[in-house]
Amino acid sequence: MGTVGLTAVGMFGEGAGWGIPPAVPTLMITVGGIGEKPAVIDGRIAVRDQLSLTISFDHNIVDGAPAARFADRLKELIESGHGLPDATVDADQAGAATEAVTWSGSPAWTR
Repeated sequence: MGTVGLTAVGMFGEGAGWGIPPAVPTLMITVGGIGEKPAVIDGRIAVRDQLSLTISFDHNIVDGAPAARFADRLKELIESGHGLPDATVDADQAGAATEAVTWSGSPAWTR
């Protein structure tokens, strides 16, 4: 199958989505939907649009600690808009991005 698999199920409706790969590549990322969910922002509960991602690792190849570090770094890059031209993200969108990601993963780690 390969080393990395990427699929998107968010196009099939609103809200969260997750996937179970038919064959397990070393790393599988499933991009779910974007939906409104409550989040704690500055000590208050606010409704924010959140992106759902499922990240699965083959634990025969990748240990849990490096997998967790990868997930944290991926989260940082997504939240910062890394690689996007500055003109595509205005200040309001950039501020909201830090609250816009929820994570789920394999039973070895869930965030």
